[in-house]
Amino acid sequence: MTTYRFLNKLIILFVLFFGFVLTCHSQSQTECRPQRSSLSAYFSNYRLSHPIIMAHRMSPIEGFAENSLVTLKYNMERYPCSIQEIDVRITRDGIAILSHDDSIDRTTDGKGSINKLTFAELQKFNLKDGKGNVLFGQHIPLLEDVLNIIKGKSIAMLDMKPGTDPQIMMDIVKKTNTFDDIIVICYSIEDAKKMNEKYPELMLALGFNSIEGIEKNKESGLPYTNLIALVPGIIQAQSYYDSIRAMGIPISFGAQNKVDKKDNAMEIYKELYEAGITILCTDSIVNAYKAFGL
Repeated sequence: MTTYRFLNKLIILFVLFFGFVLTCHSQSQTECRPQRSSLSAYFSNYRLSHPIIMAHRMSPIEGFAENSLVTLKYNMERYPCSIQEIDVRITRDGIAILSHDDSIDRTTDGKGSINKLTFAELQKFNLKDGKGNVLFGQHIPLLEDVLNIIKGKSIAMLDMKPGTDPQIMMDIVKKTNTFDDIIVICYSIEDAKKMNEKYPELMLALGFNSIEGIEKNKESGLPYTNLIALVPGIIQAQSYYDSIRAMGIPISFGAQNKVDKKDNAMEIYKELYEAGITILCTDSIVNAYKAFGL
């Protein structure tokens, strides 16, 4: 009888502990973005003591490939509040896949241009990590698979690369019902206006590359609540950021080209946040999280 009671207590303690762990995990997910909160509300109400970290090309570390399903799942578990920046291209047979480059030479153990290869042909090649190590069994993923994974759990910023048919891309967004889980990068005001006209609730990231550019964006008629400002990767005067913040538009700073490579990068990350940056896009997600004690 004593043994039975002991085992019963042990089981109860295990269930309580396991439930506590699940609750904590659930809370850590919902604290990133409250359930049913729209993206525009999430960004406009963001008040934490650190920027939202965006993983450029999923910011792969050694042993992980950029724009891959394995890296995506790793980031979502390890860095649950991060945004995944991904690159969309179209294969010869009209399939939307993930790849930053227009060829597979750098990122896989194969060669060739994506727009000259079918999806089935691309699946013959293995992805490589940033050091050039071949990751056998890992292949270029479908955009559809990526969106199904992030749906309701994470946020993806879609960089629609040159030559990508926006209709093919957005049909997949519609199919996966991930309109409120994505941000689409637009390279011109004209492109942004077309996207906004067709998908009025869609969040768009647009270049705010100069004072003149800021003024043109003001005159565009685009709703500020739907915009993310992509600012130059070189630090600007405080007044530059203040002028964008006065519009109520969240600012995304790309640290991947210059700041990430500096010896004092982690200190600069903090300075950028103090200057008003909402999103920090980085190739060094590990250092960005360390900088803010996350």
